[in-house]
Amino acid sequence: MKHLVTRKEKSAVEVKLILTKEEIKPIKEGIILEVAKKVEVPGFRKGHAPADKVESNFPDAVKEELVEAILKAHYSNVLEAEKINPVSYIYNVEPKNTDEGLELSFTVDEFPVVTLGEYKGLEITKKEVEFKEENLENEIKNLLLQKSTLEEAESGYKAVIGDTVDLAFDGSIDGVPFEGGKAESHELKLGSKMFIDNFEDQLVGYVAGQEGNITVTFPENYGHAQLAGKPAIFKVKINSIKKSKLAELNDELAKTLNAENVEDLKSKMKSDIISRDEQNAKNEMIGELLGKISEGAKVDIPNSMTMKEVENKLKEIEQNLSAQGANLETYLKMMGKTIEEVVKEMTPSSENKIKTDLILEEIANKENITLTDEEVNSKMEEMSKIYGMTLEKLEEELKKHNNLEAFKANLKIDATLQKVVEFLLENAKKK
Repeated sequence: MKHLVTRKEKSAVEVKLILTKEEIKPIKEGIILEVAKKVEVPGFRKGHAPADKVESNFPDAVKEELVEAILKAHYSNVLEAEKINPVSYIYNVEPKNTDEGLELSFTVDEFPVVTLGEYKGLEITKKEVEFKEENLENEIKNLLLQKSTLEEAESGYKAVIGDTVDLAFDGSIDGVPFEGGKAESHELKLGSKMFIDNFEDQLVGYVAGQEGNITVTFPENYGHAQLAGKPAIFKVKINSIKKSKLAELNDELAKTLNAENVEDLKSKMKSDIISRDEQNAKNEMIGELLGKISEGAKVDIPNSMTMKEVENKLKEIEQNLSAQGANLETYLKMMGKTIEEVVKEMTPSSENKIKTDLILEEIANKENITLTDEEVNSKMEEMSKIYGMTLEKLEEELKKHNNLEAFKANLKIDATLQKVVEFLLENAKKK
C-alpha cells in the first residue's frame, strides 16, 4: 500500500491511499463472506450465494465495508509516518476504482503550526485611570433603577416609555393570522425593543382597557421567510399598566447591599468603579498587545476548530436562554436572523480567539511558563468561592460526575494562558 499526502490551506491534509488489486482481493473476499451471512440473494440460501452475486446485488454495502476495513488497517500508520496530529474526524472520503486497484482519498484537519513573530518588548499605549464623580452619580442612578418596583397605574394613566404593559394582541398579514402572532396576556416593557419595528413606541399614550391597531413591518432579514419584509397589523388591548417606582437612596437600602449606611455604600461603589476602570484600562492594553502579537504570528486555523468554537458559543447562548425560560429558536426570531447568519457572524471572532489561544500556548511552551500544584490549588479555591462552596464540597460534586480531572485540566490551561498574558504585559514597553 502506498500513500500520498497533500497539505492544504486551513491546516487540512488530503491523504490518498493507493492499493493494488492483489492487496484489495483478500480484504474484499473476507468482507463479502461477512456480508453474505447477513443478506439474502435471490435464488440462493443465506450465506451460500457466490461472491460475484453478493457484490453485484449489494455493491454499496461491500464498498462501505471495504472502505472501513482499509481505513482501520492503514489510517493510524499514515498519521504516524507523516506526523499528522488530527483535530477532526476524516471527511471527504472518496473511493475510486482504477486499472491497478483502488485509490481511497480522505481529508483530515491537523493541529495547526504556530509561527511566532515578535512578542516581547512591543510598544503599547499606557492607559491612565482618572476617577470622575459623575461616574458615581450614574452608578447610583442605575442602582436605583435596578431596585425600582412596579406598581399598578391609576385609572386613566397614559403609558410612557419605561412602563410595563400587560397586553393582548392578534397579528395578521393581509387579514390572515400568522403563527406566533397572538397572545391573550403578554408583559412588555416599553422601550425594551423586544418587539419588531416601532411596535412599542405606538403603545405610548394608551390607557388600561384601550384597544387599537398597531402597524409594523417585519425586517427584511427576519428569521421566517414568509414574514420577512411584510407589513402586519396587530389588534391590541391593554390589560393593565404598571409604572416603575424608583427606589430611594437611604440607609435601609444600603444595608441590603452589605453597607453600613449611604456614605459607606458610596465609598464601596467608588472603590468598585476605580477597580473596574483599572481593569478596563489593563484589558485595553492587553487587547492592543495581543493584537500586535497576533498580526506578527502565522497560524492556519482549521475549519473544524472554528466550527467547534462556534458550537460552544451557541451552547452557551442556549444555556443562558434556558435559564431565562427561552430557547434558541425564540432568540433567532427576536433577532430576525437565521442560524446560518448567526454562525457566519460568530466565525471571525471564533477564529480570532482560537488564534490568540494557540499563540499563547506556543509562547508558554517556548518560555516554559507553567502552573505549580500550589497555583492550581489556589485557583481551585477561587472557583469554589465563586460557586459558593468549600473546596472539598466542589471537588466532591465534580467527582460525582466524574469531572474533577477535566475541570482541573481546563482550569490549568486557562490559568496558564492568563499567566502568559501577565508575562507579555510585564515585557511590553508602555509609552
